[in-house]
Amino acid sequence: MVKIIERDDFEALQEMMKHVIESSMAGFEERLEGKMDTRLDSMQHEVNACKLERDSISLLIKEMDQLEKRMGKLKQKTA
Repeated sequence: MVKIIERDDFEALQEMMKHVIESSMAGFEERLEGKMDTRLDSMQHEVNACKLERDSISLLIKEMDQLEKRMGKLKQKTA
């Protein structure tokens, strides 16, 4: 047996469904944004760590170059 609903009831049901869907989407969007913020923070930490490593390696290379120059000078003095 099929029940026929009034137009007003149908429109009210349609509005209620629209509200439920919008609420659900808003909740999903908030959770997604939270996860994205967390991932972006994590990625920023990784980028900062990489920059620090790069800077440390650059300093070590400069120090090695300076030591090689000093060794060269010492070799010249002892030769």
